[in-house]
Amino acid sequence: VTYQADQFLDKNKDYVVPEHQELLSNSKCSFVGALFPPIREESSKSAKFSSIGSRFK
Repeated sequence: VTYQADQFLDKNKDYVVPEHQELLSNSKCSFVGALFPPIREESSKSAKFSSIGSRFK
């Protein structure tokens, strides 16, 4: 199987809902929790939004 990653970040700018971020960061599955580390209060207030694609930069 060959995957095309061209423009992956451009296509994946879905908004991460803060409630989902918190839920996933508190996951009992260490792999899932590592993908969504807790966001500091300071950075969460100053940022417009966090996209799914930004996790892959």
